[in-house]
Order: sequence, then structure tokens, then C-alpha cells
Amino acid sequence: MNSDTIKRRSATAECRPQGGISSRTSKTYPRLLQETLDQQWTQTKPKWFITIQWTPAAINFETASGHSKLFRNKLLTTIYDCHLKQLPEPQDRCRLFWFHERAQDPKGRLIYHSHLHLTQLPPPYSTQHQLELLIQHKVAPAFRCLKNLYRKQDPSVVIKPWDQKHHTNYNHKDYYTYKYHQDSDLVIDYELSDLIFTK
Repeated sequence: MNSDTIKRRSATAECRPQGGISSRTSKTYPRLLQETLDQQWTQTKPKWFITIQWTPAAINFETASGHSKLFRNKLLTTIYDCHLKQLPEPQDRCRLFWFHERAQDPKGRLIYHSHLHLTQLPPPYSTQHQLELLIQHKVAPAFRCLKNLYRKQDPSVVIKPWDQKHHTNYNHKDYYTYKYHQDSDLVIDYELSDLIFTK
């Protein structure tokens, strides 16, 4: 499967699973995506691993992806101080890789939260403290989905240093082996992620 096929399929609903990964989606999950991601993470390791709990909770993949797109756009346009159409190409800026995970909340509902693997940001946003301030003061204001940013228990955004041992393989579990586990539905949002395909 080549990169053009993946790009075409990324626009279809069958590659944007709702309520879990079907056996069809699992079987056609492009190996090229994993190989591309592994290659890019070998060349340029992400710096930060960010978990985002949306409020109200996202009940499907599309909602989580939509929230993530708004987060991404505000983050990048603030960092590079430009309009969205003026952003540098992914190879010339920090890159974002999005995954959405379905889990059960305390009420028994199946809801989505998102994981962001983020490469090194340019100064003055290169430290964790500066990244936290950037999200608090530039991304979160007026963004209702992040209203629990300051909650002591289970805040909206948790930033951790990216750990190669844990996070390199975090998203490559076999669906059939792990389908009864909480994270069986963790899938890459490759429409939103900065994947660079090479011929």
C-alpha cells in the first residue's frame, strides 16, 4: 500500500473508526503508517507526551479529532506567530502525532481522550514549564473542552517527557491480542498527524 492510497483512505469514514476498531479496519490498518512513524521517531524523537481529557467527554472518534484539530491549530499558530495557511511545512517545524483512546468513565460510558506525541518546540517554548504556560494562556482560554485544566485530580492536560522505552511501542499493540483491554481502540489520527511519506 503506497502513501497515495493511505491519503485517499484517510478521507473515508471506514478509516475513522467510531466505537472501536472493527475487524475490517484492523486487517487493513496500513503497515506503512507504523513503519513511517517508527522511522520518523528514530530520526527525530518526540520530546513530550501529552494526555488530554476533553470536557465534555468526546463520545466518538470524530469529536476527539475535531477538538484535537482546534488544539493543534491554536498551538502552532501561536508558536510560529502566523496564520494557519502560513505555517511552515511539517519538516520545518515541530511535529505533532495524535492518537485517540477509548476508555470507560466512572459512569460506565465509553469515551475518548487523546494522546499527543510532540517533538521539541523552538525557544521560548522549549521547556515543560513554558509549554504549560503556552497551553494555559494561549490555547485553553475560551476553549471549553479544556475547562478542567487546573483540576487537581485528573486535569484536562498532563504533560510528561516522552519516554522511548514506553512510548515507542505504546500505540502498536495488536488489536486481537488486546481487544479486551482498556486501550484496544487506541488509533492514530493520521489526517491530523505530521507524517512525512517518502517515495
